[in-house]
Amino acid sequence: MLTKALYTGISEKFLIFLFVMSMLLTKDIKAADFPIYSLLLLLTAFGWAAAEILLRHGITGVFLPIRYRTDLPVFLVIFYELAVIICKLFRNPDEGGIDFAGNAEVLAFAALYLLISSGAAFSQRYYDLILYGGLLFTTVFLYSHVTGMPFPEYGSLVWKDKGAAASCFLLICMVGVYQYCTCKDRLRSGFYFAISAIGFLALFLNCNIVSFWLMTAYFMAIPVLLRPTAQLVRKSMQMFFLFGLMLSNMSLLTAYTQIFATELPFSLEHSIYLDLLLAVGGILFFYYWEKVPEGIDMERLVLRKMRRVYKTALTIVVILFAGIVFGGDRWTALGEKVPETAWKSFAMPLVEAVKQTESGFYVCFREAGVIPGIFVIIFLTLLLNRLRKNYGMDKPLTGSLTLIAAVFMIQMFFCKPAANTLTIYYVLLLFAAFYKEEKNRMVSVRIRGETLRKQRDGIEEKALHYRWKERQGF
Repeated sequence: MLTKALYTGISEKFLIFLFVMSMLLTKDIKAADFPIYSLLLLLTAFGWAAAEILLRHGITGVFLPIRYRTDLPVFLVIFYELAVIICKLFRNPDEGGIDFAGNAEVLAFAALYLLISSGAAFSQRYYDLILYGGLLFTTVFLYSHVTGMPFPEYGSLVWKDKGAAASCFLLICMVGVYQYCTCKDRLRSGFYFAISAIGFLALFLNCNIVSFWLMTAYFMAIPVLLRPTAQLVRKSMQMFFLFGLMLSNMSLLTAYTQIFATELPFSLEHSIYLDLLLAVGGILFFYYWEKVPEGIDMERLVLRKMRRVYKTALTIVVILFAGIVFGGDRWTALGEKVPETAWKSFAMPLVEAVKQTESGFYVCFREAGVIPGIFVIIFLTLLLNRLRKNYGMDKPLTGSLTLIAAVFMIQMFFCKPAANTLTIYYVLLLFAAFYKEEKNRMVSVRIRGETLRKQRDGIEEKALHYRWKERQGF
């Protein structure tokens, strides 16, 4: 019993240290030409593995035989990296210094895979750790834009690349929105609301158009992958309207106020189009929302028709995004021939943003080589199958992890996350694939047609009955 309790505590401590370290260590610090973050990541992963082996009384308790199809590529990668390290050690010393940082990170990722797939538990408190670190990160980022004073020393690792910064801000925004949508405490809900608003502002100031589209798709996917209760839909729409309202007013903040000292390319025309879209969407949403009767349990009412609407909206967003991205050169040529239109003003910024960023997969092939790049593609493909099998509507935490993992995979086509952010995404991806969450069975309430009218009539009848009893003095 003591060993089990000690094992659980040590596992949580290593994960907490990993999340805190990854959120706070954004500076590219080196000791003897070796990145400190890579060294700490390797020590954390292998220290956790050593603790697992000691507390489970043997290596077979942790590193079991092949259990999943994803195990084989991981073991092959371990052998490959060890062979590369040995070859580097026996390399001609006249060729210069030997760089082991990339090999150390890959070995750490392989160890994390074996540890998490062996049954590590995920807690929603890890999301809070991401938000606490993200609050500090975004505050310093916003301060640099308000005062116009850059922070080259602090942000030399992340802020020099808009794609890497957008990846970090997206993580903060996605976690903050999910925590707000699922939190039942009013005080903590206010905290998550404020964190999300700060994350939205930082995301907009970073001016990465791809991240705007991905965040919009995230909002559309929340009621699709998670159980669309009335409470979840209500809170997610609150955050979505906040996101759209802040984005549509960025041109006013940058052009007619002196809040930000840096120049930002927001257009008043875009703000008008976004305001129109928000107005139309708000009218349609509230028209549907008025059909929900008062006094019903919002946690048990499942809006299945609303889920179909969100699914359609998500499909439209994905088709538009894919059409603009894959037809990039054609949109550029079309933009030179046709006059200024609303469609052109939305398509062209995305095309230019995609051209200015490097794909994470392309960087992997370029820096690591063809063989490691192929292993990464195979591993992620097999991991997608694990995501599909592990996902369930009755597992809300796994659903949120799956949603974040899906956004991360899409991000890899358009930008390369920083090393610290990549570690967090990778850990969340592994938990989405292997975390054994207990199913949350719920008896839902279905309301349609005649049932809805009866529900309303029953509520009105009870209200009249209570008023009559009050008048009679009961």
